[in-house]
Amino acid sequence: MLPQTHNYNCYEYLEICTSGYGNHFMLQHFGIRYTRKDVFRDIDRLSAYFQRELKLKKGDVYTVFMPTTVQSVIAFYALNKIGVIVHFLHPLMSSVYLEENVRALGSKGIMVLDVFAKKHADAINRCGVPCLICSSSDYSSGLKGIACKAGERIIKITSSAITESSSYRRALRLHSSPATEKNNGNDIAVYLNGGGTTGKSKTIMLTSKSINELAYKASFLGEIHQKGEEALIAVLPLFHCFGLCLSMHTVLCLGARVIPMMQFNAKSFVNLMKKNRIAGIMGIPLMFRKLMDEKGFDGPHLKSVRLMFCGGDDISDSFLDEFNSYFEKWEAAGRLRQGYGLTETASVCCTNTNEDYKKGTIGKPLKDILVEIHDENHRILPDGEIGEIAVSGSTVMEGYFVHGESKNLGLYTDSQGRKWVMTGDLGFRDKDGYFHFSGRKKRVIIIAGYNIYPGDIEKKLTRLLPFIKECCAVQGWQDEKPIIRLYVSVFRKGKEEEYKQNIQETCRNNFSKYSVPKEIVFLDELPHTKMMKVDFMKLTEKKERDKN
Repeated sequence: MLPQTHNYNCYEYLEICTSGYGNHFMLQHFGIRYTRKDVFRDIDRLSAYFQRELKLKKGDVYTVFMPTTVQSVIAFYALNKIGVIVHFLHPLMSSVYLEENVRALGSKGIMVLDVFAKKHADAINRCGVPCLICSSSDYSSGLKGIACKAGERIIKITSSAITESSSYRRALRLHSSPATEKNNGNDIAVYLNGGGTTGKSKTIMLTSKSINELAYKASFLGEIHQKGEEALIAVLPLFHCFGLCLSMHTVLCLGARVIPMMQFNAKSFVNLMKKNRIAGIMGIPLMFRKLMDEKGFDGPHLKSVRLMFCGGDDISDSFLDEFNSYFEKWEAAGRLRQGYGLTETASVCCTNTNEDYKKGTIGKPLKDILVEIHDENHRILPDGEIGEIAVSGSTVMEGYFVHGESKNLGLYTDSQGRKWVMTGDLGFRDKDGYFHFSGRKKRVIIIAGYNIYPGDIEKKLTRLLPFIKECCAVQGWQDEKPIIRLYVSVFRKGKEEEYKQNIQETCRNNFSKYSVPKEIVFLDELPHTKMMKVDFMKLTEKKERDKN
């Protein structure tokens, strides 16, 4: 269990949590391990560069336009140490999106990987802010370092198109011993963009306190026994709250050696598992499916896995059973369990555990987190009744960033002064105190006065029909009347008519007649958002295009 968070910023909390572990290994890149002393040295040096060269001060904003790398981890703590707000942005977003966000948030600089520098050079120049360029060779040596530097000679020429730029390696050589902000845990630490699957994404403000509180609460779910020897592969991006708060900050505080992975590749992931003692795996459903399909995933390297968390989207019980069977075979303690969370609550707020588990649910709230089911008037609904999931506690965001608005934008304050995130998700609590997820509130489809919840249909079908890989229900039209249209991808191609009959029969046996899909469309793969969730908006648009 981690220590109390008090009012520490994330840098202070990491320093305090790891102070008793000795000079253990904290980060790894291309097989090279970096100790606690190495990591804090580079945090201090980069922090001094930001403070003295760029003149950044408390409350300023800096954009990290990077995949998950050693540099982006170092940058988060270096900026947090001096009170600068870190704006994480998806590196595959367009130049227009980058420029819009930098201008809207008043960012004072941009950190980018060299392979993306040329593509965004014009946008960065128009922003008129200094750019820090990182390279894979920054933390490489030997043959890997030579190979990286050879490729970077070409990239260096292209990245020179950026008017005001400096290299990460140069920044680490300039200064040391920066002035440090302390006990400012209630200040905004990060700006994160929401998934935006139901419209334009919102910029969410999280404090150091909320991120540290998530780490503290998650530490009750498991620990790292051998500090620096047990590792976790950080494949979830830091612009995704699950990646930043749980698979990076929490596990570093617990003493794991974190291996950043810029882009998920199942084969590379399995190879890393074979070469390192992996204590935990954190990911999204699509990642776990690809891992299970990868040749070589099954093996004795699974024995060391104790901690597993899945977020980002719903996952079927049948898949969980199949995935967990590999770990049962090797007598590993880890089991993949369904949970629930969102950026507005610093990622996970509710989860199943090995000790407290109920199939088909998203589990129970973390320590001291309140989860309730509310109606439209914020009244608590009785068990079994579907309403909006509301979350309150110390991990809750400060609000959405909007110029000129209060910090509490997007939060509901009750009569007792407690702040609640109204998640926009529907669910219910059962008589045993476990919570169930029913889908997005905006995805409710009304047919003949009945509320149809697409998430319930999708969950039931993937649970009961093993041939379904993914499915997505949207509203369609037939003879000018609303119907359910279902998009489906399957593990193995077969007789589509037989599949359709099984799907319709399953729906008839479990739902009202209005929930039975009148149209079923098979696709090789369902589209996904950049956060790798099934993109129901794109399928809804596809339905409209097909209709016209």
